[in-house]
Amino acid sequence: MMHERMPELLLIYLDDQFVRSCVLIAIMLSLRFVLVYLIKRNRAILTEGRRHWITSVKNFSWLIMIFGLLFIWWPELKNFAFSIAAVTVALVIATKELILCFSGAMLRAGTGAFTIGDWIEVGANRGEVIDFNLFSTTLQELDRPPNDYSFTGKTIAIPNSLFLSEPIKNLNFSKRYTFHRFSIAIDAHFNIADIRQWVVTEIDQCSADFIEIARRYNAFIEKRTGIDIPGPEPRIMISTSELAKCIITIVIFCPTEKAGELERHITQGVLERVYRAGKMVNPV
Repeated sequence: MMHERMPELLLIYLDDQFVRSCVLIAIMLSLRFVLVYLIKRNRAILTEGRRHWITSVKNFSWLIMIFGLLFIWWPELKNFAFSIAAVTVALVIATKELILCFSGAMLRAGTGAFTIGDWIEVGANRGEVIDFNLFSTTLQELDRPPNDYSFTGKTIAIPNSLFLSEPIKNLNFSKRYTFHRFSIAIDAHFNIADIRQWVVTEIDQCSADFIEIARRYNAFIEKRTGIDIPGPEPRIMISTSELAKCIITIVIFCPTEKAGELERHITQGVLERVYRAGKMVNPV
């Protein structure tokens, strides 16, 4: 008799929304775990393509669970249609930040502002995008000047609601080549023309091994963005400060990994020439 009632009891349990919800969540979480495991395959370092797949699997599993739960509970929700309005208002007030995060995710997806592997800046946060979902975006933090092209080793999880209040700057072109700007302050009585000429000559020598690639990459950026940007030739600007100092501002289009090295080399060379000139003016 008990064996005959087992199918009937099983149908009753499966017809219960709570049980079906638990089954759906268990299946989706298990499937997501298996798919992520198959993509990783015990690899310590993941490529951008594999991170893309892992992020897609996670996001799609969440979407399927959300829509599946809505489908399961829809009959119950219809029975309380009038109460839902009041509950919805309360939920909107209580989950305002989550709704803003979801809206920020929709803005990101709709505009295509960035994807996995891009360098971005949002407010005070700069880094490489390593993961994103419906509510937050995870960045591998980039350092601040003068080491602003190297990673700090920290990760930042920023809420997607920040995209609604802060501009999203995509720095992806800076991953390979960048317009690196830095300034050197010296006393105004030194011969600026000689120092400027040395800087130009030194930059030409240092950039001889990558200037052709820089020109092609510069042209590629112009074609990709449809914007007329400055060429790869170095730019040197002279100005003064309120402390009667001469400010030499240098802009170099160079490989990102060489930017800090070039800045240190040129700064050291300029200061050495200033020191020697000062020794000649004021001999010991």
